[in-house]
Amino acid sequence: PPPPPPPPPPQMKTVKAEKTTDHLPKEIMEEILCRLPVKPLSRFKCVSPSWRSLISSKQFIKTHLQRSKKIESFADQRIILTCKGKLKACSLSSLLTESVTRVDSFDFFPMNSSNDIVIVGSCNGLICILVDKCRFFLLNPSTREFKELPDFFTGAMFPKNLGSISAYGFGFDESSGDYKICAVCYSMLVFGLIVTFRRTVRVYSLKADSWGVSSLFYKHDICSYGAAKFMSGKFHWITGFLTDPKWEVVCFDLKSETFETVKQPSCMEGYKRPSLGVLEGCLCVFSDYSPNDTFDVWIWNEYGVEDSWAKYVTIPYQSVTNYVTPLFVLPSGEVLFTCGSEFFIYNKRDNCVRQQHTIDFDRDRDRDSEAELYTESVVSLVLGD
Repeated sequence: PPPPPPPPPPQMKTVKAEKTTDHLPKEIMEEILCRLPVKPLSRFKCVSPSWRSLISSKQFIKTHLQRSKKIESFADQRIILTCKGKLKACSLSSLLTESVTRVDSFDFFPMNSSNDIVIVGSCNGLICILVDKCRFFLLNPSTREFKELPDFFTGAMFPKNLGSISAYGFGFDESSGDYKICAVCYSMLVFGLIVTFRRTVRVYSLKADSWGVSSLFYKHDICSYGAAKFMSGKFHWITGFLTDPKWEVVCFDLKSETFETVKQPSCMEGYKRPSLGVLEGCLCVFSDYSPNDTFDVWIWNEYGVEDSWAKYVTIPYQSVTNYVTPLFVLPSGEVLFTCGSEFFIYNKRDNCVRQQHTIDFDRDRDRDSEAELYTESVVSLVLGD
């Protein structure tokens, strides 16, 4: 007779992950999850309703972000770049420690063939970009979320074909817990034979998902262009003309939504074509048109105190080949710079520059690529009350 059939395999019991953690206090569970990178956290939202609620809570998002910023390995910090109408990113840790760093494309964000894409700014893991000088987008590269913002020109005082967005900034308003964008539009209005020029400001609120009512720019003779640097709850632009040795910093306060100016520091007289940046949590000014024909970086050690400006680093021209932008200060005191689409590290102790190499980065020799540092986070593009 044929042998008896084998016994059926034992039934596997499925146990929900939520049941396996019932014996753990919520505080311990939160402490464990808070130490994880963003990518697994995004997957763990699907484990159970309670995990999704925890990972999506305001307190968890805030705690996770604060912890990520303090990690000395820079594992959660990345650099986003623009090149030939595309967004790409690389790991800061890889750039600092490896001989060659791979640059990844943003395949989750649909882009057209336009080459006109600008990084407005980054804040708490969110990135704001401006496409074709009129379309704003917010995205979180870590969670692969993105959204196109309402049309800036809807409800404005002029149609789109008569104005262009010339200055912009993106940041977080601590007083309201809201992410905001400030955009300055420069327009030309023709009334018969009379031609007038006007600057108009609008502020976008992520909570309201709308642009505020247009308001006239407070000072007609101020020339503010490009992306602002966000610091101390304010946007900052350098004003003045490229060849003018006299300049000032115009600021926009996110809380009060008002403008003010900071005069040119006396220690920087003679500097032409300066630019703004943020280093070690401080506002900085850098320029290659210095009185001593060097590339100088000045840092504002105590915001609001005029005499707290100090020269941070001076790079002789023989050490750099082109106009560079300081991006990050290493624990060793070395400074990471971008030069077009390339990265360099300057060591001021031995006055040496070394290049950090990248691959899969389509370099555009005709236009400088932009770079912005951001920390990976689980911040959502939908803000609760």
